[in-house]
Amino acid sequence: MVRSLPAPVQNLRDKLLKAGLVTAEQADKAEKTADTAPRPERRQQRPERPAPGGPGGPLMVARLQPLSSIPKLPPLAGSKASQRLEAKRQLEQDRRLRERVLAAQVAVESGERTFYFVTRKNRLRRLELSDAQAEALEQGRLAVVERPDPGQIEHALVPGDLALALVTEFPKAVRFLNAPGAPVGFLTDEDVKARAAAEAAETPEERAAADAPESEEQRAEEAAEAARATETEEPQAERAADAEAGDAEQARSS
Repeated sequence: MVRSLPAPVQNLRDKLLKAGLVTAEQADKAEKTADTAPRPERRQQRPERPAPGGPGGPLMVARLQPLSSIPKLPPLAGSKASQRLEAKRQLEQDRRLRERVLAAQVAVESGERTFYFVTRKNRLRRLELSDAQAEALEQGRLAVVERPDPGQIEHALVPGDLALALVTEFPKAVRFLNAPGAPVGFLTDEDVKARAAAEAAETPEERAAADAPESEEQRAEEAAEAARATETEEPQAERAADAEAGDAEQARSS
């Protein structure tokens, strides 16, 4: 048995026309109005946020460093802060030098041999020594070095090996050392006579100023000048080395 399909459902327009509620003209006009009415715009979807680790790589978060981690710049050369820093360094150097000299110094044996040396301030000084100690100085087994005591600089006898080690760290502190190939402070008889005559011709005021002990500020200034001289010499040596390397390379290529 074949079932019959239900009749198509009439739309609203046909029902209204059939019931006589609207005319055909009104129905046509209503359809045209519905077709031309603007449709409400769809709400734009927000773009999705990129997930961490996407095509752009992992999400990086910048962290500000605290101000305390920024390194402090050194003070300007010649400023009071720089002078205070150099004075502090000089005091520390004096302390280390004094400890090393006191630990190894040799007591002076008074005798009839006069031994001359020159101080840091270019003043002639002498020691009255025994024959044995004078010969030890001449042979390099003993040396004369500074001993920076509080308030003034004294001089002491130390073994030659210690003085040779001090030359590298405290070059100006070693006043006499007859090291093979690199003597320090060696004076000939003519040098001694010339220096003695020059000092004898000084006025009392000049002699007092020359013999006055160095202050900590003066020693700090000397250390600062030596440091500046080293900083100036190093770039010059590097430029000279670069120039020599360039000339050698040019010679090989030609």
